[in-house]
Amino acid sequence: MKTKLLLSISISILVTLLLIGGCATIAGVREPAGPESTLLIGRITLVCRDFPRRWYINGEHKKGVKLYLMNTSTNKMMCVSSHGKHGFFHLNDPEAGHYVILGFELKITIDRLRITMGYRAEDKSYFVISKNSVNNLGDIMWLESYIKKSSATTFTSHGNHNFKFNYDEVKNWYKEIYSNSAWNNENWVSVEIGKASD
Repeated sequence: MKTKLLLSISISILVTLLLIGGCATIAGVREPAGPESTLLIGRITLVCRDFPRRWYINGEHKKGVKLYLMNTSTNKMMCVSSHGKHGFFHLNDPEAGHYVILGFELKITIDRLRITMGYRAEDKSYFVISKNSVNNLGDIMWLESYIKKSSATTFTSHGNHNFKFNYDEVKNWYKEIYSNSAWNNENWVSVEIGKASD
């Protein structure tokens, strides 16, 4: 359970950390430049439930969801934004190694109302990026359920996330949408996500 802020006030500790450590938001899938090229891909959906109807945010959100990641070997932090109607996200040429998903964020503007939702992931989102491969995270579901309004500018909601591990579905979707991509001919790795990196 956590408190969210309305209007332009940010509630995410992660944002502060990333402003200090640097945030690399990547746009556009680059084709592999050589045998050392690496790609991380996946899809994410935020589902909002039980929020006041006048906010118009109940239902699914796929575009503009930010994922905050950290390389646990170098402590380098970065954010990746989803785009398009399928919630597709990607990271071009990340360093190989151990990573953790720190959390998610979405900013929504409806008329004059600006809502920022942030969610800090629990200790179950560690994974390994393999070099010279397409690293497929599958689908991520982020759920937020409204609890109550805490003040004029804050509300409380409960969040959780899970991984669907539908690697083949995401791989086939990528090959259909990006049928001419050279990544389709590269090695694909189904990324396992767990409690701790080895």
